[in-house]
Amino acid sequence: MMASQAFELTATDGQHLAGQAWMPAGHRAVIALVHGIAEHSGRYGFLAEGANARGVGVVALDLRGHGRSPGERSYVERFDDYLLDVDALFGRVGELAAGRPVFLMGHSMGGAIALHWLTQRQQALAGLILSSAALKLGDDMPRLLVALAPLISRWLPHLRGGRVDPQLISRDAAAVAAYVGDPLSSHEGPPIRTGAELLRAMAANLAAAPTLKLPVYLLHGDADRLTDPLGSQAIHDRWGGADRTLRLWPGSRHETLNDLDREAVRTELIDWVLARCA
Repeated sequence: MMASQAFELTATDGQHLAGQAWMPAGHRAVIALVHGIAEHSGRYGFLAEGANARGVGVVALDLRGHGRSPGERSYVERFDDYLLDVDALFGRVGELAAGRPVFLMGHSMGGAIALHWLTQRQQALAGLILSSAALKLGDDMPRLLVALAPLISRWLPHLRGGRVDPQLISRDAAAVAAYVGDPLSSHEGPPIRTGAELLRAMAANLAAAPTLKLPVYLLHGDADRLTDPLGSQAIHDRWGGADRTLRLWPGSRHETLNDLDREAVRTELIDWVLARCA
């Protein structure tokens, strides 16, 4: 596997960010990747390996409060602060892409961030990839806590909810064990403020979907109980452009790229990217 090249960035508000890039020689396209809550960019080496083998680069960063980037774990004061991180990421992506097509990809909460960034920045891209995106919460999220999150976040923003059951990410025991043993992943419950801000972004994303025209590829495990596949279905149905694809993977849980069908998931995703690079 090609080794990643680590880099550091600074967002416009002064936040320091760690990132890494997997760039093959003579690349045909670049995927700018935004990871999910409580994880980090290093968990996407499997995707990068397959992408590099087919001439696609992957550039990712650790969001503030995640991975090697400083800050309270998984905490964000305002959801738009994450957009500053994506701005910084695209500064580096622009340098590395060298004029080749750029695709924005977000997983889980990173999908909500990617979609919200796109609606706010209106940047021209070759396409958008949403992986198990947080567009509708899954059934394992406590309903009462979700309902009260906006109120609680005003008074106790750093209060944390319950921990996520690691078994919900994949049917593959080895993948679950790797996640549990990963020192750069946070295994605390998410802060109430982050959850409340995410809920607001989800509602805004759904309303904005009809205004977006670029190609979109949504992939989701149909057994995902953390983010509801119906959210991906809703964005697909409301999307403003004609080039829209929804791929539901039977039996897969939250992390399709770490589940039992990972090879096929990766292949189809990269096929989709390359088909839009002609």
